[in-house]
Amino acid sequence: MGFFSKTVVVYKELGKKAEWQRAKEALKAAGIAFSSVAMPSEAPVGGCGAKLDIRDFGPKGKIDRNYYYIDVKPADADQAKACLKKIQA
Repeated sequence: MGFFSKTVVVYKELGKKAEWQRAKEALKAAGIAFSSVAMPSEAPVGGCGAKLDIRDFGPKGKIDRNYYYIDVKPADADQAKACLKKIQA
């Protein structure tokens, strides 16, 4: 996607990286242009530049708390949503 281009979010999930990867592969196979990003659900807490998140030091270790997004052009939104609906079934 170009800079300053209008896009529509067709996928936004919290903590589902594997599903996000499958969704990207399905859109790529269908020939739909998209942009994707993983962003943290909240900013890490820390002082002195030590971006440590206290929740990562529990007994089960680090968890996936990222939001995963996929954006497409408005003209491709309906086709992308239909493609994503197929892989969710």
